[in-house]
Amino acid sequence: MQTRYPIRAVAKITGISLDTLRAWERRYRAVVPLRSDRGRQYGTEEIDRLLLLNQLVKRGHSIGTIASLQDQELKNLLEQQPVAIAQEAARGIRPIDSVLEAVQKYDAVAAGDELSRLAAIFSPRELVYQVVIPLMREVGEQWHAGKMAVAQEHMTSHLLRNLLGSLMRLYRSPNPSTRIVVATPAGEPHEFGILAAAMLASMAGIEPVYIGSDLPAEEIIETARRVNANTVLLGITILHESTISDIRKIAEGLPERGEVWIGGLSVVTIDTAPLGDKIVVLNDLPAFEEECRRLQA
Repeated sequence: MQTRYPIRAVAKITGISLDTLRAWERRYRAVVPLRSDRGRQYGTEEIDRLLLLNQLVKRGHSIGTIASLQDQELKNLLEQQPVAIAQEAARGIRPIDSVLEAVQKYDAVAAGDELSRLAAIFSPRELVYQVVIPLMREVGEQWHAGKMAVAQEHMTSHLLRNLLGSLMRLYRSPNPSTRIVVATPAGEPHEFGILAAAMLASMAGIEPVYIGSDLPAEEIIETARRVNANTVLLGITILHESTISDIRKIAEGLPERGEVWIGGLSVVTIDTAPLGDKIVVLNDLPAFEEECRRLQA
């Protein structure tokens, strides 16, 4: 049975106020939730549609003009990049500059609002390459240069994790042809790379089973077995003595045709020859996208 949520829970999930939710339903029939003795009950399809509508309204569309559109038509609207971004670029303003300014002021609310605005403007793929990756790189460089505090780096990490998690859910394929387990091995705390990859996998029609960072090999293998996934993606930026052993263990724990894809800053230093032919090295995210296409072929 599909899980359903009351209107107050949906308001928290979508960021849409109770009054606005009721108005969208009453005036425009933007969604039609089930009714029960407990009130309105929303399924995941209604929630996903509300997220789409909310992003478009933030981008400047009138709810009255978009409420009758099909979900795919709403997604198509989100793919259209407005002229404002091009105009800002012509003036030398980067999409991430306003986010960085808010982070410098320790203003998590403003930074989050700006990330939400960018998510409504860019397509998911553009968001990864033009916002998420440049922001990660800039924050990392400023932190290493002593221009940004640890608290600011953690603030940015939290905001991006929430943003990418919600977008992965919004753009997941309704009928994924295959699954891929996404994680980092034990001792690896950095997850931005695998979050971005999971989002790109969703857009390629692959269901990412995202289990997070710093996980023992045994848990990764068990997850792959339980969800019937033949492919595991590992993000590696810090190379520990045990990392090679964990990669080998995961590869051996997969089915005969299974593969372990490894990507991140440290993969260039890994000698994969002794690990066998189940290992696929990814030098960057475009290489990951190419492997996703191969997996789909």
